[in-house]
Amino acid sequence: MQFKYAVFPARPDGAFPARTTIKRPILQVNLEKDGHSIQTLAMVDSGADFCLFPASMAKTLGIAVPNQNAAPFSGTADAPQIAYFETVTATIWNGNAAEAPIAFELYAGFCDTLEHVGLGLLGQSGFFSRFVLDFHYSDNRFSVT
Repeated sequence: MQFKYAVFPARPDGAFPARTTIKRPILQVNLEKDGHSIQTLAMVDSGADFCLFPASMAKTLGIAVPNQNAAPFSGTADAPQIAYFETVTATIWNGNAAEAPIAFELYAGFCDTLEHVGLGLLGQSGFFSRFVLDFHYSDNRFSVT
């Protein structure tokens, strides 16, 4: 399934004085658990070990946070972070009516530290481990097979 990179405005700065936009591999994702669902965005992130989403989404899905499935992880912050994991059904699609959405079981973490970002991360365990991904940055597209 083919997707286009999302293009966001970006301010020029000292390091990138000519920059006006930035492209990111963003997918629309529907997360579902026990009859509850939420639609969100998630960035395909090869640097993320796990699939992570803001903790507020767990509440919408009826998932207790904190829970017994806690795991520490680290990222760009200096302090360790904690994610609380649960299995959900994830569905991705590209909006093309001719292609069926892709639904799969996903063991995802939910953490407070992604609240300010407002979107999830689709990482190595659970996303890259399940799909073949092909990135064509210069052509503004990527695929998930």
